[in-house]
Amino acid sequence: MTKNSLLTKGIGGIGAALLVLNGLIGAGIFALPAKMAAELGAFSPYIFLIFGALMLTIVWCFGQLAIFYQETGGPVVYARKGFGDAAAFQTGFVYYLARATAIAANMHVLLLYAGYLWPEINTGMGKSLAIIALTSLLIFVNIVGLKAAMRSLDTISVLKLLPFIALIGVGYWQLDFSTATAATTPALDTISAGALITLYAFIGFETVVVTSGETNSPKKTIPRALMLTVSGIALFYFCVQWLYWHTVGAETPDSAPLIALANIIFGKTGALVMTLTAVVSVAGNLLANMISTSRLTYSMARQSLIPKHLGKNWLGKVHGEFATPYISVLVLGVFAGLMALSGSFVWLAISSVLARLVVYAVCVIVLIKAQHQRTYSPNIIKRFIPFIALIVCIWSISQSSMNAWLFLMGELAVGAILYWICSKTAND
Repeated sequence: MTKNSLLTKGIGGIGAALLVLNGLIGAGIFALPAKMAAELGAFSPYIFLIFGALMLTIVWCFGQLAIFYQETGGPVVYARKGFGDAAAFQTGFVYYLARATAIAANMHVLLLYAGYLWPEINTGMGKSLAIIALTSLLIFVNIVGLKAAMRSLDTISVLKLLPFIALIGVGYWQLDFSTATAATTPALDTISAGALITLYAFIGFETVVVTSGETNSPKKTIPRALMLTVSGIALFYFCVQWLYWHTVGAETPDSAPLIALANIIFGKTGALVMTLTAVVSVAGNLLANMISTSRLTYSMARQSLIPKHLGKNWLGKVHGEFATPYISVLVLGVFAGLMALSGSFVWLAISSVLARLVVYAVCVIVLIKAQHQRTYSPNIIKRFIPFIALIVCIWSISQSSMNAWLFLMGELAVGAILYWICSKTAND
């Protein structure tokens, strides 16, 4: 296999943590509190800790895989190591579609929040021009260098976190804890519905493993960044949800609950700041996704999963000055931008979450195989965790709708045809 030595090592410990942070915290947190409060009431904050702990089993598996395999590509590399080229191609194909769909969808979400401040940006020609401008900016930042992209991510992360820290700090200071209600355990079917929403809030952590080849000391950096950041985010979700429940409650549902919460705590200025924070938060998610998703086609090209005339000669090319996979970045940006302009991402979004859960399950199985095949003998706990992770994956997958399954089957069928064409072209 070709090593990914053409890319430079530009991601350190903080950068890896910020990729995880921005992969997870995007638009979802701004709608989540109201949904959780309506489903689970006073128990809603605690569900983040419970199912956050369950998700940590999957996160831990990805950390272990990052120790075993340090090449750029993440799930594509893992699937190839575990099941061969066909599985790697299919994994890369459906995962790429899911990630590109998320980018297109989040462009719309960003403009939705920006539209609260500047209505013209969210209608007609203004929206189309805004999508084109946003797409162009994402492409430019990602092509001119990994360090430039990571510096942008640093700034965005600070601007994202500071308002949340202020919201939680002042909100808890103002709260009358004597009136706080005790949580009662809801019915099992209610927990199941809320749990699925909670698990979706943790999807996106794997962003960092895709960039393993550009990470300094990935064996140490990535597992630490994954476990610490996801644990911290679970606690962050708990704090936000607890504050929301005891400040707003479930009596006044709102489509933008955190903006409503900021309005209660800080007034109109707080609502304005939280609206800007939503825009910045989604921007960070977009940037993190662009950094990592563009590396998927690069990795597939370098592993010869794509024919040479399209793969190594194009998608696998690295810019001579900036050391970035510039054609892969350009292709992703144009693809996601066109989906955002046309609205076609809505159809792919139906199977997006299911596709990522299936990819998680594939990666967990690869780890189980790798542990069995390697000469070292991990302790019983390390052997047990992947099986818990697999159960969590299977349960989550089983909750998906029939429409999601039909769309995923369609994607896999298209992927199989493309792989056959690629294999035939490579052999010819």
